[in-house]
Amino acid sequence: MLQLLSPAGSAEAVIAAVQNGADMIHIGFGASETGRNENGFSSGELAQCLRYCRVRGCRTAVAVGELATDDSLGQAVERAVFAARAGADAIMVQDIGLISLLRRVLPDTPLWGGVRLGIHDLDGALAATAMGLSRVMLMPELSLDQIRYIAQKAPIETGVCVHGPMCFGHIGQCYMSAFSDARQSDSALRCAEPCRGSFSLGGRMDDCPMSISDTYLIAHLQDLEEAGITCAVIGGRSRRPEYVAYVTSLYSRAIRDGVLPTDEERNRLLELFAPYGLTDGYFTGQRGTAMLGREQPTDRAAERAFAEIRKSYMDGEYRRVPVTFYAVLTRGRTAMFAAEDDRGHRAVYDGFAPVDLGRQGITEARIQDVMYRTGGTPYSCVGVKCAIDPDLDYPDEALEQARRALLSQITDQNRDPAPVTVLDLPEGELLSGIDADAPGPARETAEPSETRLIIQVSRADQLTAALAEAEPDRLYVPAEILAAGPDGLEAFREKGTVVAAVLPRIVSDEEMPVLRELLATVKAMGVTEVLVGNLGHIPAAMEAGMTVRGDFALNLTNSRALRRMRDIGLASVTASFQLSARQIRRMAPAAPTEMIVYGRMPVMITEQCLIRNSSGRCSCSTPTSMSDVFGSVYPVEKAFGCRNVVYDRRKIFLADRPDVYENAGLWGIRLLFTTESPRECADVALRYREKNRYLPTNVGRGLYGKGVL
Repeated sequence: MLQLLSPAGSAEAVIAAVQNGADMIHIGFGASETGRNENGFSSGELAQCLRYCRVRGCRTAVAVGELATDDSLGQAVERAVFAARAGADAIMVQDIGLISLLRRVLPDTPLWGGVRLGIHDLDGALAATAMGLSRVMLMPELSLDQIRYIAQKAPIETGVCVHGPMCFGHIGQCYMSAFSDARQSDSALRCAEPCRGSFSLGGRMDDCPMSISDTYLIAHLQDLEEAGITCAVIGGRSRRPEYVAYVTSLYSRAIRDGVLPTDEERNRLLELFAPYGLTDGYFTGQRGTAMLGREQPTDRAAERAFAEIRKSYMDGEYRRVPVTFYAVLTRGRTAMFAAEDDRGHRAVYDGFAPVDLGRQGITEARIQDVMYRTGGTPYSCVGVKCAIDPDLDYPDEALEQARRALLSQITDQNRDPAPVTVLDLPEGELLSGIDADAPGPARETAEPSETRLIIQVSRADQLTAALAEAEPDRLYVPAEILAAGPDGLEAFREKGTVVAAVLPRIVSDEEMPVLRELLATVKAMGVTEVLVGNLGHIPAAMEAGMTVRGDFALNLTNSRALRRMRDIGLASVTASFQLSARQIRRMAPAAPTEMIVYGRMPVMITEQCLIRNSSGRCSCSTPTSMSDVFGSVYPVEKAFGCRNVVYDRRKIFLADRPDVYENAGLWGIRLLFTTESPRECADVALRYREKNRYLPTNVGRGLYGKGVL
């Protein structure tokens, strides 16, 4: 049977989930010692909630889950250790460096990969297995066939979000909120949802072209179970407890009893808890405007409905924990009672000696009747085994006292968490607290004598002799463009430039043969290096005999993550552009590190075709743009597989501030060209190479001033 994993963003939401049939709860734990922040519970609240769940037989997964920097990595490890010791059944993570550390610190505690790891293919699931994860949450954009392929072939448990808010872009690959005026990063579990706003596309206002409906897969639970999925996940930790209660009750009933919501229940769900509508589009292989929805406000009547729902979980106990009772009534001896729950906890109770009536007395049926009365407790009697001498009697009040005493003992045993193994890290594993600008430990890699200039293009027409005059050390070109044999490469090779192929960020399993063919084609052309932005694509590149370099989409934000990538064979890695320059300088010694110092950052990649959604026809090979209500323009370009990439409204420009990246121990600085004309590409590249006075338009500093993590 599918395990139902419900969200909880507050203590009340924990109660709501438990009392409505959740098998397991995912809880955010991002608070520091000084109190609570946006990411979840404080230490005291977490311990209380874990105890509440443990007594009631509901398992817990604690998400320590935001991306960690070198400053916060130690705190993240401490939070995970605290949660494990407090009784969490699993720790959910999304940071590659944190996974590596926790696998050593908590060797016996299950680690789960969060959805922000971006696992969307079989090789990605295998990579998660190799990292030591025991369960991984798959991307919500997958169809049933794609889910089935991964779940049945990967040696790892898999979870799928069956209900809850969905992002228009691939979660973990969306940086629009970070670059918006709100500067709240989805990677830090703080998203301002700027994509939900109004945008114009194709010259007309499209209302909310990126406002996508909530996932709703309740009619497909049987399909998921047959596909081999371990758990059905309800998303929405930030939503109110009444949402948790109502949605959990619907899905719990559907999983256990096969009963789907009535039309009335579905309408209530829409009115109260699905402001953007409901969709199963990705799961059924559909995309397009039918998946979109504009927020609908709730009315005052909703408050009455919320009160009714609250009453349903605050006034009762969901009987979840199975208990077997034992009774031994022997002539001339005290009565003996025992109980055992499904986790092996045992309780015993000695009563007074039964009365010898000399005639028919108490029966097994009478004892069973009393022991089955577990209402008002989290326990459900599943059996009563008796051994009774004939002609004895025992009062019902004494039987009830025995039942209460036994259940109280089992409750006490369940309050305390089981001991966990916690190992110390070797000295030097954590760099927390070390100032990047202060003297510190010896660098792990030799500091390069010269920082390399790297140029990345997006179009074949940008490959000009004028651009080659900048003499870049590396030239990154999309693999699809390289495979087409573009003109202009020779000018770079004559300058000694090494050409590398950029692999698509998102490649489904059915698209992998195309990717492997691309790798074979570019290698036959003499290209031996590739830039990879997803864990699942590293094996294919290595199997092709290519030198692999890590792109920004790996979301590498700390030294430990860099070392992990270095250890599995990556020749260099790219620091996340959500970090500050100081944070990047600090982690750069851990592995050859690139920093993107120019260009429009790709703030979103989506399975949707914005252009087709707007115009009704697919013309996404022609670049376009969309504008928000303030007139800011976001370029939109086609990505591999008829996906779309949305770029930020401004370009990062740091050529006039070389102090930000020079003498930082970087292996390379990268110029990322997207919408620029061939002439502008050359002018910008020479500006960085020769430090002339050229200044492009519409530029900013990005997030390198303070970062958002």
